[in-house]
Amino acid sequence: MGDMAARNEIEAEAAKPMDWFKHDASAYSDIKCRRLLRRLGMAGYGRWWRLCEIMASTNGHKPSIETEEDAEILAEELQLDSVHELMEYFGVLVDVGLIQMPGDGTVSSDRMMSNALTFGTNRANGKLGGRPRKRPVKTDH
Repeated sequence: MGDMAARNEIEAEAAKPMDWFKHDASAYSDIKCRRLLRRLGMAGYGRWWRLCEIMASTNGHKPSIETEEDAEILAEELQLDSVHELMEYFGVLVDVGLIQMPGDGTVSSDRMMSNALTFGTNRANGKLGGRPRKRPVKTDH
């Protein structure tokens, strides 16, 4: 497989919903997360990780806020009372550097996109083959 084809395969795999994403035990000490904790407390921090779960499980990892209904659904998922509260929350996340709002009706995170690229690389490499999956040893008892 050529470099361009391999890159395209990785990107295609990276865009798919992830089964898991990296959450370091020391994430709380990251300056961006510390700023979030200072500004919004544990509720804001918990919403951040819920948003990460939503991004991980969304195709392309960029939840839509393009329509009022999309924004209302995301606000409900984050247990916020209104789209206005959602946008205020996102303003804090942008300010501390955890998300970007690129103006295309989506919300994105460089951290989540990096996780997705790692996940996509692993998926693409898994399709190429390699070591077989371990099978349990059969015993005659």
